[in-house]
Amino acid sequence: MNLRRLLLLAICSFFSGLIPTVSNAQDNTMTQVMVHAGDTIRSDSTKLIENAPLDIGQNRGLFILTPDGNMQLRILGSVRYLVVFDGLNLPTKNGFSTYEIPTGDANQLLPNYYNGLEQTRLGFEVTRKTTDGDIFIRLETDFAGANGFRIRHAYGQYKRFLFGQTWSLFSHVNALPAMVDFAGPTSSLVTRTPQIRFALPKAIGQYNLAVGLEYIIPNLNLPDSAVAETFQLFPDFTLRLDRTFQWGAVQFSGILPVLSGRDSNGVLGTKIGFGLSSSVIINSWKNGKWYIQGVIGKSITRYFTDLSSAALDLLLNPDGVIQSPLTTGYYVTYEHTWHEKVYSNFTYGLLRIQQYNFTEDAAYRKGRSIRM
Repeated sequence: MNLRRLLLLAICSFFSGLIPTVSNAQDNTMTQVMVHAGDTIRSDSTKLIENAPLDIGQNRGLFILTPDGNMQLRILGSVRYLVVFDGLNLPTKNGFSTYEIPTGDANQLLPNYYNGLEQTRLGFEVTRKTTDGDIFIRLETDFAGANGFRIRHAYGQYKRFLFGQTWSLFSHVNALPAMVDFAGPTSSLVTRTPQIRFALPKAIGQYNLAVGLEYIIPNLNLPDSAVAETFQLFPDFTLRLDRTFQWGAVQFSGILPVLSGRDSNGVLGTKIGFGLSSSVIINSWKNGKWYIQGVIGKSITRYFTDLSSAALDLLLNPDGVIQSPLTTGYYVTYEHTWHEKVYSNFTYGLLRIQQYNFTEDAAYRKGRSIRM
């Protein structure tokens, strides 16, 4: 198979996801492109794939299988065209953040129109069979980075271990309703982090257990008068329990974030926060589904899409004492399927952050949104 034919097949897979079997009887060393699950190893159940809404399905893409059947390459991609009409000209176009809504005199009507292709995706997955178990590698990018490409997923998995960047264990990807933007509902947790993870299926009763050590950039905004250096001295410890039932699914997550810093005298200090979150998916009456999530914690604002850039993990009061505000939030979604490929949803989300007597009048206190 020459490069031109392979490129043509890859382009076709982006739009149809159905590529017929291609082989060359004159060259026994040539790879084969197949789509039948029985002919490939793409149905491997040990690999970790946590599909967010509107992700590319596992049965879509260009599948390339080696002649011995021991290694498979999956090429996936999609072109995504975003159309936005904004009444306030918010700085972020790929997602709606309540933190960016101006208040007071700054809240001036300014209708504007935007088009973008930053959500377009390209990815590769490699599965390699070994006598001790499969090795799985996933690389997926989009174009939402500061200079173009942005890494969404880049990790390897072997048996119960995972190394690399993917969804944080504190995120509840499976309980997210479908949204056309990156942000998701107000108070949702949709963060990808570099991590080391260990997973144990059905570790506690019928609940799956996963624990991880994760890295995320500390979300701090110290005043100019404070001469200090902030960094992550220890990884965040995360834990997740989840289980699927006939009526739906549940998930519980916890996190212990450790924020570190050093003052002008070289004195090292740490601040330990906490986070607890839970979600439930309920299959209700015919063709209906509920998504509910709640979260509470301190030093976890960087995990919320609404507050990821707000620098509110820690606050410095006028006396020089560091405060870690309590953050709470929840969202409720009802989704109804009208046809096999047609559905709609209605979401209400609320996010609050603790206030102090030194909190400025224009500071973020509460955000809520209704999405349809």
